[in-house]
Amino acid sequence: MNTLELLNRYKAHHGGITDYRAAKLLNVKSQTVYTWKSGGKMSDEIGIRIAEELGLDPGKVVIALHIEREKGNATSPVWRDIGKRLEMAVAPVVVGLVGYGGGVLFGGPLF
Repeated sequence: MNTLELLNRYKAHHGGITDYRAAKLLNVKSQTVYTWKSGGKMSDEIGIRIAEELGLDPGKVVIALHIEREKGNATSPVWRDIGKRLEMAVAPVVVGLVGYGGGVLFGGPLF
């Protein structure tokens, strides 16, 4: 997810609001939203606020924003690796929950 995708999801969440209204709700200048739409990068703070409002994992959003900002820099591979590690750390939890839910729904453990 990048800045523009996050902004578009935020606007859609609020019923397809205008850039001006999004700026007001996020307490940023209209020019800031224009900059994001023109390739500028969102700050971690704004990304976290949007993530929390949309029910997204703020950690994943911050990592995605860092990957976007660091593209082409020496730190880019490091941020990508951190993102992959986070995804791998979450996967066993999801599998565990599915297994547990399956046991409850179908009368016994799946494994």
